[in-house]
Amino acid sequence: MKKVWKIVVAVAIVSVIAGGSFAWYVFNKPHRDVSREKGLELTAQKIYDEFKANEEAANKKYLDKAIQLTGEVATVSTNQDGNVVADFKTNDSLFVINCTFKTNPGAIKPGDRITFKGICTGYIPDANVVINEGVLVK
Repeated sequence: MKKVWKIVVAVAIVSVIAGGSFAWYVFNKPHRDVSREKGLELTAQKIYDEFKANEEAANKKYLDKAIQLTGEVATVSTNQDGNVVADFKTNDSLFVINCTFKTNPGAIKPGDRITFKGICTGYIPDANVVINEGVLVK
């Protein structure tokens, strides 16, 4: 019985050390810097068309990838975290490409044609494609 108890205690100690090490690694992992990555170059209309046609295939192609998106800004706002959000126009007036900037891009306004680079984080059917952690390229 003592031998079983020692094995249980040893396994518990190893598990705690492994779990703590993993948590420390994840917590201290450097953040992804999209400005240093080469982005897939697309227009706002092209990414919209691909998600509209086949969401599953577009997710495989773009999800968690750096996207360099060029298009016309429909609206500019600030989200609850204080980050600037630019919505890119598509040919569907109810659908936009939602792009959140990591840092303030300066003076952009509706009607401007800009290039934005960020990480595609998903698609909300019948609403928008979401791209976050972005920077203004030009």
